[in-house]
This record gives sequence, structure tokens and C-alpha cells, in this order.
Amino acid sequence: MMALIDALALPNTRGRVPLIVAQAVDALGTGLFLPFAVVYFHAAKGIPLTTVGAILSVAALLSLPAGPLTGQLVDRFGPRRVVIASLLIRVLTFGGYVFADVPWQLVVLVTITLWGESMFWPGAAALVAQVADDGQRVRWYAMERALRNVGIGVGGLVGSVLVTWGGTGGYTAVVLLNAISFLAAAGLFASWRSGEPPRRADGRPRERGGYREVLSDRAFLGVLTTVCVFALCDLALTVLMSAYVIEARGLPAWQPGVLFAINTALVVLAQTAVAGMIERHRRTRVLQLAAGIWVVSFALFAMVPSGDAGMALGLLALGMVVFTVAELLQAPTSSALTVAIAAEHLRGRYLGLEELMWSVARVMAPAGFTWLLAKGPVLPWLALSACCLGAVLVLRRLERVLPGHARRETAGV
Repeated sequence: MMALIDALALPNTRGRVPLIVAQAVDALGTGLFLPFAVVYFHAAKGIPLTTVGAILSVAALLSLPAGPLTGQLVDRFGPRRVVIASLLIRVLTFGGYVFADVPWQLVVLVTITLWGESMFWPGAAALVAQVADDGQRVRWYAMERALRNVGIGVGGLVGSVLVTWGGTGGYTAVVLLNAISFLAAAGLFASWRSGEPPRRADGRPRERGGYREVLSDRAFLGVLTTVCVFALCDLALTVLMSAYVIEARGLPAWQPGVLFAINTALVVLAQTAVAGMIERHRRTRVLQLAAGIWVVSFALFAMVPSGDAGMALGLLALGMVVFTVAELLQAPTSSALTVAIAAEHLRGRYLGLEELMWSVARVMAPAGFTWLLAKGPVLPWLALSACCLGAVLVLRRLERVLPGHARRETAGV
């Protein structure tokens, strides 16, 4: 058994199984609803698609402060409590979706939902940093990502069956099952006590600090720049790819589904193994490599022809494999780098600002990618490539200004 665990580069999970199951349940519920988020409000509520898009954009803007606020909550109350609160918030909002049927109500509910979602990610990342054994943080983040992809994939399949056979009632079932999954995950986190931070032996109060201290960390400001760049790269898969393949290149509508399947399969099968390969390498170097590999994938996507569907699929599939390799390197490494830089008593604030960069990218990506795509099919890939090359330069400079302990640390220490 230990040989298999080492071969798959899995972390030590003894005493932490409820944490893993809770994250898997959360991912399963998310997968139920995620593929149908836009369609649900249109098909089940009769709201025009343009209005749905406006609702989601407004809600995303209103939820931007959630990340920094969550950072304060994590540092004050601990990550487990914040994660439980984020799940309970979404239990209430998804229950509310069933009864809401006018746009202003949905703006309120979606905004609160996004606040809950933005609370979950810094809380979960801080919880993993708190409970992971020395040297295993990257393994934990990698396993978490693989589990999330499995859960989202299975949830998406179940949701598809419900929607296909149940019609409007199927959409309602998907929403309610998602709420139930969040409630079950909250119960699992609440029943698990191992994640509580130990009290100081000398009885003195915990150290305090604020965002002024975090924002004075020049190295971390550089890290935040790269987080935003990598978030845009990641969002290219969900926001840009389908429009590029179908609209810009005029290729069959089934091809994006194949590309998503390739990406999901590779993440599930290879994420933990890749984490094991990179855990002894300097994090900044791993992220530079990821950025360079992303540039190669964007070049392959840009070369996709419009006329030949077979050749186009071959280039797209190759590009997706290369794209996913970059994801496998970057995803578990970025949060591990943030945790390595952060002082323990400010860890939540560091991760909260990391989530803010993701939120900013989610706001920028739809408008930015579609505008560039309208100007020319190749322009989004050129812009992303330029951003990645800029990230490489920032990361090279970071190697000289990182705190000594963070520069020496291997992933997970």
C-alpha cells in the first residue's frame, strides 16, 4: 500500500479522511450545477440569455471584496470555521434559487453565492496548509485538484441525466441536490476537529497583523501578478476555447467537449504524479516552466486552421495536452508558494488576496477574450503568450527578493 501511495505521490491522509471526503462531496455537488449555471436561469426561470449574462457579470463585480474579507476571517477564526460558513451560505442561496424568478432576486442570490465560493477557496487552502505534513503541501493541493475534477466530472454526468430526463423539474433537482451536497460537506467539516490550530503553550495571544503588512511584502506583490496571469490562462479553457473553436474557426460543436475531456482525464490521472516529480524543485522555477509551456500551447491553438476539421482537431488535441501539462505544474505550486511566503498569523490574508486576483481575472476574462477574438482569432493567444512571458520575468526577479526561507523551501515544506 505504501509503495502505491509513493508511486502516485499521494500525501499522508491518516486522520484526515473526513477532510478529503468533504472536498469530494463539495466537488460532486458543484459538478451537478456548474455545466448548467447559465442554462438553468434561462430554461427554468425564463430569463433571456443576455440578462443572465448581465446578472452573472454584476454578481462577479459585487463579489470582488470577498477574498480580502475572507482573509481576515481565516486569520481570526481559523480556516475550518470559514469553510463551514461558506458551505452553509451556498446551502441557503441554492435553496433560494428554486423560489427566485425575477432578475433582481437572482442578482442578490448569485452575488451571495459567489461570496460563499470566494470564502471557500482561501479557507480550504489555509486548512490544507495547516494540516499537511512537512514537505507534502504540493501533494495535498494536487490531490485536492484531482478529486475536484473527478467530482465535477461525475456530477456533470449525473446532472446531464437529470436535465435530459426531467426537463424543468430536472433543473430544480440539480439545484436542490447541489444544496444538499454543500450541507453534507459542511457536516463533515464540522465533525472533523483535527484542523483546529493549536493554542500557544505560553498562553500569550496570537500575533496580529493586517493588510498593510501583507501589501508591504514586495515579493508577494510579484506573486500576485503571476497569479492573475495564470488565472487568465486557466480561464481560457472555459471562457475562450468553445467560442474560438466554434465561432472563430467554424469547427464542429462537439470538438470543445473532446478537448475538455482530454483536460479532465489528464488532470485526474497525472496531477498527483506530477506533484511528486516537482516537489523537490524550486517553486519559482516550476512556475517559469509552466508559463513557458503555456506559450507553446497557445502557439498550437493559434495555428488551428478553419477548413480542415481533422487537422484542426489534431492540433487542438496536441495543444490541449501541452496546455494541461502547464496546468499540472502551476496549479498545486502557486498556492504552495503563497503559503511559503506568508507569515502563519497572516496566511489567510495572503490567500485572500490570491483569491481576489482570481476574482479580478474572472471579471476580465469574458469581456477581454471576446473583444480580442472579435478583432482577430489569433489575438487572444498572442495576448496570453505576452502575459506568460511577463510572468517569467517577474518570477526570475522574485528569486532574488524572496525571503530566505521561502527561496530555500521545496514544495510542501
